[in-house]
Amino acid sequence: MLLVGKLLKETIKQGQLRRRNLSVRHHLKVKEQQDVLLELLRDAKGTAFSKRYNLVSTKVTGDQCEDQLRNNVPLFKYESFYNEWLHRTIDGEPNIISAGKTQHFALSSGTTNDSSKRIPVSDKMVRHFQKVTLKQILDLGALNLPDAFYNSKVLTVGGSTKLKKVNEHFEGDLSGILAKNKSFALTPFARPKKRISNLSDWNQKLEAMVENAPKWNIGVIAGVPSWVCLLMETIVKHYELNNIHEMWPNLSLYLHGGIFLEPYEERLNKCLGKNILYQNTYLASEGYIAYQRDISTEGMELLTSSGIYYEFIEEQYFESIKNNELDHIPTLKLSQVENDKAYAIVMTTCSGLWRYILGDVITFTDINTCKMKILGRISSSLNLLGEHLSEGNMLAAIQDTARQLQINVEEFCVYPAPTKDRHNWYIGSNQRIDTNKFSVLLNERLVQLNDDYATVRKHLLKAPKIKTLPVQKFYEYLEFKKKLGGQHKFPRVMNTLQAKEWERFLTSTDYLFDDQSSLAPANESIK
Repeated sequence: MLLVGKLLKETIKQGQLRRRNLSVRHHLKVKEQQDVLLELLRDAKGTAFSKRYNLVSTKVTGDQCEDQLRNNVPLFKYESFYNEWLHRTIDGEPNIISAGKTQHFALSSGTTNDSSKRIPVSDKMVRHFQKVTLKQILDLGALNLPDAFYNSKVLTVGGSTKLKKVNEHFEGDLSGILAKNKSFALTPFARPKKRISNLSDWNQKLEAMVENAPKWNIGVIAGVPSWVCLLMETIVKHYELNNIHEMWPNLSLYLHGGIFLEPYEERLNKCLGKNILYQNTYLASEGYIAYQRDISTEGMELLTSSGIYYEFIEEQYFESIKNNELDHIPTLKLSQVENDKAYAIVMTTCSGLWRYILGDVITFTDINTCKMKILGRISSSLNLLGEHLSEGNMLAAIQDTARQLQINVEEFCVYPAPTKDRHNWYIGSNQRIDTNKFSVLLNERLVQLNDDYATVRKHLLKAPKIKTLPVQKFYEYLEFKKKLGGQHKFPRVMNTLQAKEWERFLTSTDYLFDDQSSLAPANESIK
């Protein structure tokens, strides 16, 4: 078997070298985007959508097709696209948003209070997913991993791969759609196998993975950090190990995505017996958007030839998006974006999504190579009185505050107080916290990070109100919402209805704050 590993390693290295020689700069990526859009327009010829918006695919240049898309087609959020177009495709009508009938729909995980969305996944998009996965495998050659690693398996900690047939189509987790169409060559390397991966109950799946863990030689683990942490912690505890490497000595790479990794790094490190490599991935139900090709540097490379055409909306229009005021919002092409500015992503895909506002916010760290990173979600921004706090601002402030207090914060959520004059924060930690001190430090860091917040705090906004509770309480709420495990995550910023449900849940369950000071009126000393 070691010989197999050596051969596979050498094959990957050669493929990686060939790909390196084919790397493209920014202007070529712009050209790739124009080529993608031209292909999307050609494929859509004859569809109801193309006819409605007079989309022409012949005798147009790349610049002309980009202008045509912007001038003819409005921007859509999921609800408006579903109501006007997508529901007809889901009902089985052919040639609506894409040629023929769509056979697969991915149920997006959403947050705990969002109902699942049905995202079309075409056969062509599945092939793009497969091609990107192959590119990632070829990139492993640059990591100089030992030969034994190439005989190990890939463990995916995801949702159920079992699909449900509804009328003439199948729907379920994206992992199930990809598993159904998985390359025969990759199947032997995947864990868990179908019997376990099909399980929809997270607790049953966790128990089954723990039971089978000694049988697996895992080299790569992939999944949302919260559930990967829980799996490794449970294995270590169940088998009375010092760390996960006592069972999986070849574990060398963690593919993470879905949520920010930083809050979980301490938990992950406690599970490990040696250093492993971390690779950030940006894989959504709508398509494979980016991944971190060079793990030695920050930033993921935007995939510009994988069935998705991108547009970008500047930060000044985010509130209009949240308020569904989409008319007259301008978009930028890839050739027009700049480094270190926040943009909302708009997608047109080979699965039939057209000018679809994904809801994610990104920034480019190196526009020449199209490197970018995720800042959060538009819905996870906080703007009660003009403070314009992004999820990135909040996460950075929480983590910096936790470091100063020498504690670990793994989960948090925030929402406006009913009085509309302060932010209510719930901080998830298994350590005792002085909530007044936490509020002072959190406020100071937010002031440093965000000028709008600093201004609003001086005149309109009261100090943050902090309450703490065990991390487990966040997971119990996810279980209460039947969204435990898989790709599900806790909402960072709650709206009024979400906040009421969250507080009702806490009131109905037995729990105590870690620090009695959190029950007192919050931080009156820093009004």
